[in-house]
Amino acid sequence: MTTYMELDRCQFLCSCRRTSSLFRLYFCRHCLAIRCAKCVSHEVDSHYCPNCLENMASAEAKIRKHRCGNCFDCPSCGHTLSTRATATMLPKPDDPSKTMAQKAYYLTCSFCRWSTRDSGIPDQRQSTGGWQETPSPHAKRIAELIDSYHHLAVKEKADREWSKFVRKRNYMILLERYPVLNPRLRRYCSSSWTTPNRETEPAKKVNIPAAEAPEGPVTFDLDAYINQPLQLEKITTIRQRHLAPQVQPKLTAQLQPHPKCLVVKRSMRCRTCEHNLSKADFNPSSIKFRINLSAMYHVPELRFILPPPSTGAADVQAIPPPPQRRTSSTWSALSSGRLVHYDYAPGKTQQITLTICNPAHRVTTVTLQQLTPEEEACCLGHLVLGSDCTDLSSKAASDACGAGSQDNTPVVGSAGDTNSDGPKVPCFSTVKLTLPPGEIKLAARNAMAEYDENLPASLSVEGQTDPKVIAFRRGNKVGIHVDMTPLSNGRFARSKFSLAPVFEEGQEDTPPTASEHSLIPLRAAVRLQFDYKNVTTSLLSEQRAAAAAAAAAAAAATASTSVSSAVKDSKDAGEAATPQTTSSSPTDQTSQISLVVLLHFGDMAVTPS
Repeated sequence: MTTYMELDRCQFLCSCRRTSSLFRLYFCRHCLAIRCAKCVSHEVDSHYCPNCLENMASAEAKIRKHRCGNCFDCPSCGHTLSTRATATMLPKPDDPSKTMAQKAYYLTCSFCRWSTRDSGIPDQRQSTGGWQETPSPHAKRIAELIDSYHHLAVKEKADREWSKFVRKRNYMILLERYPVLNPRLRRYCSSSWTTPNRETEPAKKVNIPAAEAPEGPVTFDLDAYINQPLQLEKITTIRQRHLAPQVQPKLTAQLQPHPKCLVVKRSMRCRTCEHNLSKADFNPSSIKFRINLSAMYHVPELRFILPPPSTGAADVQAIPPPPQRRTSSTWSALSSGRLVHYDYAPGKTQQITLTICNPAHRVTTVTLQQLTPEEEACCLGHLVLGSDCTDLSSKAASDACGAGSQDNTPVVGSAGDTNSDGPKVPCFSTVKLTLPPGEIKLAARNAMAEYDENLPASLSVEGQTDPKVIAFRRGNKVGIHVDMTPLSNGRFARSKFSLAPVFEEGQEDTPPTASEHSLIPLRAAVRLQFDYKNVTTSLLSEQRAAAAAAAAAAAAATASTSVSSAVKDSKDAGEAATPQTTSSSPTDQTSQISLVVLLHFGDMAVTPS
C-alpha cells in the first residue's frame, strides 16, 4: 500500500504553484484550497523520546540538548541499546572478608553484539540515569566564546537602539548668541533634565579571549603507522566519528553510547486563514490526530490504467522472457523507474481507463476537462520553462508565461490544432485526451466496499451506465474510458539513450526496436472540478443548535409554574433556535472546487529517421 501511494504518476498543482502527490497534500476547508508541506506553517507541539516515549517540555528539552537521558544508540551500528543485568560479588562494607552478590548493569546491542564492556566502560549500579557522557576537551573554550559573543551581540543591539533617537541641539548655542539670558535659564540648560536619558558610565568593553598557541612544536609519531601492523577492524569509520563530534574516537575501543535524539510532534497551520490543518494527539503513545485535513480524505483521487502492450507476429514466435520476481526492491523501483512505451506512435490512439475514487460520505459530482494552451501557459508555464529552459531564471520564466515567448513556432495544444493567437510558450500536454463532456456522479464512500469488491454500487443514476463512457463501478470508485492520442510535437524530445532492460537475474533483453531512441514524455493537464460540502461543520452546527434549544427549554420549564407555560416557552425557544440551524456558515454551503491534475503516462520511444 505504501508503494501504491508513492507512485507519483498523478500529481496535483498546489496553490503555491508546486506539484505534489495527493497523499502529501492538505485541504483547507476554510480557504477551500489545497496546501503542500512548503506553503504551511509548522509548529512544534511536544518533544518526546521515540524509545521510552518520555514527554518533556521545550525548555527541558533545550537543557538536555534534545537528548534522552535513559535511552542510547549503538555507536557501531546505530541500533537501540538494551540494558542487561548481571550479578557481581563485592565485599561487604562492614566485613571486607565476606562477599555479597549485587546487581550490575551494562548496555549491549542485540544487532551487532557491541557492549559497553568492549570500550572499558565500568558497569553501573542503577539501571537508568547513570551513564555519563564524556565531555569535550574544548568545552571550556567553546563556552568562553559563546559567552563573549553573547555580550557583544547585546552591546551592538543597544547601540542600534540608541542610534534611532534624534539628539536635540544644545542650548549652549543660544547662550553664545544671546549672553543677556537670565541665570535661571542657564541653570535649566545645565541641569540633567535637558540631557538625554542615558547612562554616563562607559559601556563595558567586550574582550574575546584569544587562542593560545602551544609553546613547543607538535610532534608526530610515525611508529604507529610504519612499524605496527594495521588492523582495520579496530579503526572507526567516518560515520562513527561524525556521530560523536565532541570526542571523534579513532579506535573502536573508544566508542561510547550515544544518547538517543528526541523527536517532535508538530502541527501544520494554513498561512492564509491560520487554521490548523493537522494536529496530532499530545500523548506520545497515541497515533491518532485531533485534526487531520489530509487531501486524500476530501479530494477525489484520480488515477489511470494503461492497457497491456500489444503483441505482434514476431513477438508471438519469440521465447518470452522469464518472469521477474516481485521482491521489495522491485516494488520500490516502480516509483522511480522509467516507463517506456515502444508500441506508441504519434497520432496513434490508445484507449486507457481513468479511475476516480470518492473519499466523501456523500454523492459527489465530478467534471473532467483538459486544459487549453492558454490555460497551460498561465498555470504550468513555470514548470515547462524550469525543466526545458534551465538557463532562464524563475522571474524570467514567470514573465514569459504572462507575456509569451517570441518563438514563431506554432504550439500544438491539448486539442491538437494550431493556435496562432495564443501564447508562444511551450505547452505542457503532449497527448490529446477525449474526456466525457458531462458530469460523472460518484457514489458515497462505504466501509464495506473496501473489503468486498463485488458489492454493488449504492448509486444508480440514469445516463451513468453507458458502456462507452463507464468502464466499471465498484462502490465509490468508477472507471471511465478515455482515448489518448500522442501529438506529433518534437519540441519535447529528450536526448537519445541506449535502452537495454536488465532483469533481476542479470539477463539482458534487447528491445524490439533499434538501439537508440528519442524519448518523448507522455503527459497531460486535466482540470478536476467537484462539489464539496463541509459535512463536519454542518453536523457540529446542528448539534450546537439542538443543545441550545434543549437548554432553553429546560430553563423555561424550571422558571415556569405550569406545564402549559413550559411547553409554550420551549416552543418559543425552539422557534428562536431554528434560524441558527438554517442560517449556515459559508463553509456549510456546497462549493465548486477546481483543481489541476498532471498525468504522467511515461515516455514514448520514437526511432529517429
